[in-house]
Amino acid sequence: MLKLTGVLTAAALATVVVGGAASGASNDPYFGKQWGLQKIQAEQAWATADGTGAVVAIVDTGVDLDHPDLSSKIINNPDADFSEPNGNCKKEPGKNGARTCVQDGAQDENGHGTHVAGIAAALTGNGVGVAGTAPGAQILPVRVLDAEGSGSTDEVAAGIRYAADNGADVINLSLGFLTGLGETVSLIGLLDPVYDAIAYANSMGSVVVIAAGNDSAPVCAEPSAAPAVLCVGATDRNDIRSWYSNGDATQMKNYLVAPGGEGLTCAGDIFSTYLSGTETYCSDEDGYEGLSGTSMATPFVSGVAGLLAGKGLTNTQIISCILGTADDLGTPGRDPVYGYGRVNALKAATSC
Repeated sequence: MLKLTGVLTAAALATVVVGGAASGASNDPYFGKQWGLQKIQAEQAWATADGTGAVVAIVDTGVDLDHPDLSSKIINNPDADFSEPNGNCKKEPGKNGARTCVQDGAQDENGHGTHVAGIAAALTGNGVGVAGTAPGAQILPVRVLDAEGSGSTDEVAAGIRYAADNGADVINLSLGFLTGLGETVSLIGLLDPVYDAIAYANSMGSVVVIAAGNDSAPVCAEPSAAPAVLCVGATDRNDIRSWYSNGDATQMKNYLVAPGGEGLTCAGDIFSTYLSGTETYCSDEDGYEGLSGTSMATPFVSGVAGLLAGKGLTNTQIISCILGTADDLGTPGRDPVYGYGRVNALKAATSC
């Protein structure tokens, strides 16, 4: 089963207007908490590109379709649920086992996909909540993971193909196998449907962006090890690779890093949208939360890809631009810890 890329919350570790753009970001009340956007110079980039015309697919647990920071940007297709293709089915009390099914599209039942969507492309400059990396881009939610954050390779593969067939310029996959398990699954051929779907998405012109994994391993976890994708690790507020983040010791992948949070404090987490009505640890307002993980780093890169897609760049041009304009960290040049460096929205938007 494919799962979320080990989302980390501070509490868990302690106890456990579309096209709106640059100038309005500061009136989003939580913008000051979004150190990740500031780190990649997103607000400065919006003067050049805001992602208008681009579609970013969030292939995940779905997205909260009624969230005030997302709803006006969502392309809501009722058939975009591969986790429950028959709809949300519930037993009717006293009906001898009868069930009622409602086709509610890619409605999130977990919170993870909603958080990812906000990082990538939340409504910006609307005086509500948070800002998104690509404020002009539309969001295509595709549900492939259930309420527990799990899904099959066939479901994920179907979701990737669906996104590509429905106009996704960028496909965000903040999911994956544990390092080691994924390699085993790949060896016995069970990852072939996902790899084939990624190749199909590439042929359709989509940029596929995948989380590197949260195992502190030196390799991109499956399926982020697939060819022609962007594999994304995580950094903290100090531009140090997060302790949990995977790297790329092989230096054979399109590996780079983006803000993913420290996984230790709420202030060090990535603050974004969250499933309304769900318990939160790092936010006093319903519908928002702070989380950490390579799951959170990935949509920053997907958002920057959306900025470039809105400018008309092809998928290969976008990948080349993002890697070529990343801020070099650590050892000078490409290295196993930071890869090509930390994504920089301003450099990408103004250089390509």
